[in-house]
This record gives sequence, C-alpha cells and structure tokens, in this order.
Amino acid sequence: MESFHPLSLLKPSIRGWCIRGRVVRTFLVSLVPSSKVMGLILAEEHGMTIEATVGYKMSDHYKDFINEGEWVTITNFGVVENSGSVRATTHSFKIGFFVDIVVRLTSPLPAIPHYRLASFSSIIDDEIDKSVLVDLVGAIYDVGELINTRPKQNNVDDLTLIFKISDNENRVLECLATKKEALDFDHNYRRYGGGVIVAVLGWWKIDRYFDGPKNVRVCTAGTISTVFPDPDIPESNEIHEI
Repeated sequence: MESFHPLSLLKPSIRGWCIRGRVVRTFLVSLVPSSKVMGLILAEEHGMTIEATVGYKMSDHYKDFINEGEWVTITNFGVVENSGSVRATTHSFKIGFFVDIVVRLTSPLPAIPHYRLASFSSIIDDEIDKSVLVDLVGAIYDVGELINTRPKQNNVDDLTLIFKISDNENRVLECLATKKEALDFDHNYRRYGGGVIVAVLGWWKIDRYFDGPKNVRVCTAGTISTVFPDPDIPESNEIHEI
C-alpha cells in the first residue's frame, strides 16, 4: 500500500516527497501578456492546504490535465519558501513543479472542508495576519453595479464592484471585487438569481486602508479569489437559519 507524507512535514532540505491531496483551486497568473503561470491550492484530507506553482513551460499542459475537485498524487517536486508579501496559505512552504514531476489522478477520500474561515470580529478588530488571504462565510447582499472606473478605455482591468457580507451575528464587512474578478462576480451573482446569497469568499485579501475598526474591507487578490455559493458546512447552515 502506497504511503504519503503529510503536508505539514514538507521542507526544502529534504527530497523524495510523495503527497496526496485534493485540488481545491486552480488559477492562472499573467507574468507578461504572452506568458502565464498556473497556481494550485492542494488540500489533504485533514484540511491542511499548500500552494503549488507550475512554471509557464508546463502550465499549458497541466491547466488541461488538473481540474478543481480532483484528487492527485504528486512526486518529484520541489519545496520552496512561502515568502511572498501576500500568501495564499499559512504553510511555511510552497510546492514547485519540476520537469520530471509525476502527477497522477487518484481515488477521492473522505475529507474535512478546506476552508480556513476567519471570524468577522478578528478582521474588524485587526487581530488577524493581513499578509495571508482569508476565507469568509456569510450572507452576500447589497450588491452594487459593475463600474468601469475609466469608461473611455473599455478595459476589464478598470472594473470594480462593491457588496456587503454579514455573519451570523450581523457583523458586516464591505467587499471590493476588481478587474476580471468583478466581471465574474457580477455574472455569477446575476445568474444565481441575485438577492441574498450565503457563500464562502475564498482567498480574499484584507485591506485596512486607514486606522480604525471601520476602515477595513475585503478585496479580491487576483485570479485566485473566488466565491463558493451555498457551501455544505455548519457555519453556512447557521446563517441560513437567521
């Protein structure tokens, strides 16, 4: 029977790792107009997550091979410091895809949800690490119009959309989606029927633009940011019951 290393043990000083996890997020990041790097968030069955980066030479292959929700095993990969100014996970390290990496699809396992839910109070009271992207569960409402901040340019990078999200104790945070993520949010929100929608905001950034408890909002952080409507978790059910 094949054995796998826990994500918590990964470190750069050791080679020969073999891991198994569920792909909970895939996204593409443009370095230059003609070059994109693929990013992945992997979660093991216990809920721990780690980010993986696929170099641009391999991204075209893996973006068609790896899909969200699939379970994979990965061997022959590198481990590097997770040292960015904004990090997608709390893990100290990230996975890097080497040329000789081996990725295989595998059977799914029973797993706990991967969401790393932040409390609204920890954000409002400035008690949370703002350098790590957060997940939030709440009721989305008061969704504004999609706005082009430079209408003469007709560029998706100039789009913004503001909405609110509240938790089960009626604490409220303002949210800002920008660029293509604003366009996607508007499209999916209208398609979902509008109104009040309970959802998890996945991998959003905390922006404290002035000192003080009210001067904070939650913003998209590029293509990694997404929305999971009606998640099957107890916290979502609590909000539905309000």
